[in-house]
Amino acid sequence: MYYRKNKRALSEEYERAHTIVQSDKSVMSDACKALVLQDFTEKFFEYFEVDGLPKMEIAVEDGVYHVNIKFVACRIKKFNVLE
Repeated sequence: MYYRKNKRALSEEYERAHTIVQSDKSVMSDACKALVLQDFTEKFFEYFEVDGLPKMEIAVEDGVYHVNIKFVACRIKKFNVLE
């Protein structure tokens, strides 16, 4: 079981690195994208049961940044809202 967990973790890290490399490099460095995705992923896990790693695309058009973050969720977690 330990091997299977490590294999899964390595697979997830590979997928994450691959996603970052495939992103538009001219707008943001790979290291910065990795940090942004890590921060967002932590927040996504608070609200969703996430399946896989999020993907981020950044493009600049006429000085405006267009940021798309996509991820797959198996379900939305229930939480209480204080009024």
